[in-house]
Order: sequence, then structure tokens, then C-alpha cells
Amino acid sequence: MSVILVRKEFVGDATFDRLKLWVIPVTTKFEERSHTFNFLVDTGSQRTVIDTVVSKIIDLKVGRESVEGVGVTGKERYFSAKLNLEIGPISFLDQNVLVAISLPGIYSRYQIDGILGADVLQSLYLKIDYPKKLLEIERLTTYY
Repeated sequence: MSVILVRKEFVGDATFDRLKLWVIPVTTKFEERSHTFNFLVDTGSQRTVIDTVVSKIIDLKVGRESVEGVGVTGKERYFSAKLNLEIGPISFLDQNVLVAISLPGIYSRYQIDGILGADVLQSLYLKIDYPKKLLEIERLTTYY
């Protein structure tokens, strides 16, 4: 028997609907500051990424050294940080995230503040029903 922890109906931009993209609210917490942002569920991304604007809003301490990553939108420079993430009642404590100097234009155009990558998604069970425009998220008890 499964327990659905997060159930989200898609209501949003027709472009997301056509492209079958899911953007969900994720609460970020760092020290005493928390804020909810829009994150793209991206099964093709290895890491969870937040925009620099997000890090500034919650006054996140970001590492000094950067790494370069390559994705579908090209090369980007990232810094690392740790923060708590919440998807509904599901918490990820001290989650390592990458902080993008700026997410590519397509993300800012659609007000996407972050990307949920495989590092977070691997511990979740996602059931996506495209015809019903429904996303259900459960926490896995074991994962690989």
C-alpha cells in the first residue's frame, strides 16, 4: 500500500502543458529563512540547481570555488551550497545543491527558480498522469 504525500494538478502555462514539463513549489530553508520557489522536475538533470536570486533571497552561504557544467542549454558555471528542501511534507536536510550564476533565459522566462535533479528525485517515486495532468510524489523507503 502506498501513501501519496504530494498530489499536484497541473495548472499553468500552455507551453509547459505542450512540452510535458512539471513545475512544482519547493520550499528552501537556510538557517531561519525559508521561501517557496518554483522548481522544474527534471529527470535528465543529475543535480539540483538553484538560481543565484534564490540564494540571495534566503541569504544562502555559497562556496567560493566553482565548477563548470554542461547541459541542454550549454555550459554554465556553478557554485555549491547546502540547504534544506521541502516538497510538501517530504524533507531533504542538508541537501547539496548547485547555485547557477544565472539560469538560462528559458527558465527565467517561465519563472523557474530551480531544477530538481536526480540527486533528489532518486529517493522519490513519481507517478505522472499526463492525460489527467496529475503528478503524485511518494518518498521511497529504499533507493539506489
